[in-house]
Amino acid sequence: MIDRGAPKLTTRFVLQLCLMAAAIAAAVAAQNPQQPIFRTGANLVRVDVTVIDRQGNPVNSLTADDFELVEDDVRQTIQTFKFVEATGQPPEGDDRSLAIRSKYDIEMEAARDDVRVVVIFWDEYYIDRMASAIRARRFLTQFVESEVAPLDLVAIVDEYTPADAIPFTRSKTQLLDQIRHLKGRRGIYTPPRNAAEEGHLSMGNIERLRTEVTVSALESIAVRLGGLREARKAIVFVSEGPYGLGRDWYSRLNELSRAANHANTAIYTVDPRGLSNLPASDILAEIAYNTNGRAILQSNAPERLLGQVFRHLSAYYLLGYESSQRPQDGKFHRIEVRVPRRRVDVLARKGYWAPSATDMEKARESAAAAEAPTEVVKALGKLASTEVHDGDLWIGTARSADGGGEVTLAWARRKAPAATKGPQPVGLSVLATTSDGRTVFEGPASDGVVTFAAPAGHLKVRALYHDAAGERIGGETRELDVPDWSTATLALSTPVILRGTGPAGRRVFGPAPHPGREFVRTDRLMIRFEVYGAATGTAEVSAKFLDRTGRVRSELTVSRGSGSGEYDIELPLSFAAPGDYLIALGVASGDGKIETLVPIRVLSRP
Repeated sequence: MIDRGAPKLTTRFVLQLCLMAAAIAAAVAAQNPQQPIFRTGANLVRVDVTVIDRQGNPVNSLTADDFELVEDDVRQTIQTFKFVEATGQPPEGDDRSLAIRSKYDIEMEAARDDVRVVVIFWDEYYIDRMASAIRARRFLTQFVESEVAPLDLVAIVDEYTPADAIPFTRSKTQLLDQIRHLKGRRGIYTPPRNAAEEGHLSMGNIERLRTEVTVSALESIAVRLGGLREARKAIVFVSEGPYGLGRDWYSRLNELSRAANHANTAIYTVDPRGLSNLPASDILAEIAYNTNGRAILQSNAPERLLGQVFRHLSAYYLLGYESSQRPQDGKFHRIEVRVPRRRVDVLARKGYWAPSATDMEKARESAAAAEAPTEVVKALGKLASTEVHDGDLWIGTARSADGGGEVTLAWARRKAPAATKGPQPVGLSVLATTSDGRTVFEGPASDGVVTFAAPAGHLKVRALYHDAAGERIGGETRELDVPDWSTATLALSTPVILRGTGPAGRRVFGPAPHPGREFVRTDRLMIRFEVYGAATGTAEVSAKFLDRTGRVRSELTVSRGSGSGEYDIELPLSFAAPGDYLIALGVASGDGKIETLVPIRVLSRP
């Protein structure tokens, strides 16, 4: 077992932590007892403390007077004190049913103070299928058999478990059966487990994709646990260590740690390789340390050490104090919690980074700068605007075969809720007019798609929904500008999204644009667009995958399409956690540059 002191972090990462502490303090204060909380006129620091005896059992009879709390060798006055206890055993005479039958049961039970919540995360991408998997199944079996109590909520998940569908249970039989079927797939890429993995094979840098899938899923699970309850939770992360992010790891660790701490979720990392000549994983050690968990590395008997997961959840103390130092120096301040009793061990955070006055000002500026750019907010707004209409509607412009302009409209009826009453739209008619009122096109969108010629300039497109009887039951209006393709030095068609259809392994992309912008993680998309103009031959085309704040999550591979000036991007969504994203397309040639944003929403299930 490795238990580190102050982490060895780079100067850049330290500065990020300083800025982060001030920027997110207000948001973290209500939920996160581990992080220091800085408030106007006071520096309130909260620390959760576990005290165990030499047998590893929690000591639950202490009072505030039993603790000594020192910051940088200066004794501090404990101002707030709370003891939290949960043994996993039902109170005497409690005849309530313990079975978990629904999502409602999970939410109700997780809110109870006497319930311990633990998730076992099996990182199959970074567990060898032979020795490591066999050893891990063995110690997890022993862990469940010996440690899980009747009131405990426990779940086993992997990279593709939806965060909103964590399979919590109180059945040891169910957990043990799941453990028997766990497999490791480190270095194994075929056959793909699902359509998402099939997409990985065509994108290159598979290890980076796999690591992003793992870390995103781990972060999503932590966030979900934070939504279940404010009290402490735990994730047991079984992995040899995801390594595919390279130098980007520290920024990703920052995000993971922030999410886990905000959710008051400790991550205990376990390397299933056991004692060996191989070096212990720094990645696993840093995840555990930064989330107030423990790293179990280089151990041939991890099941004995895993018992601490439930023991740490069984009894711990929340201590709060106002720092007499009032530190604003941007330095690491050591915290030492002592219990002047013999034969007890005290587990607590080793300290915190205090922001300087300059850092706090920079943090406020950074927080303001971190707001999503206007173009990002505007693009994401299109996702929300579609929710009020009767169907999914997409309109795009491109250059026609004769060099003129053309507009394509695609529509699909959105599945109505079962309780919906009244007529539902089954068809669509289109009326397109110029700014001076001249009709460019009028007619139905047969089979949900229609393409018509349009002159350069402003265009108003009215989409009218009809029921089965042909009666109009709604509509919406879109306005767009049709470029003058004949004079453009560099121009870009409206990107089209094609959604793969058919069984995994034989998915094909049809010619018709997919009008919707909501997808699931197992979907595989094709983004297709064309570049026009005299500068096409020297144009450089790029594509990036952005989160909702506009930060780049991944560089995307752009390939030449079948037509002249046509480009394709194949995008499996497996590496993206549920949420709103943007596909940023850029075309540059000389002084000319065009950028466009395509918003999409990723769901965990249809």
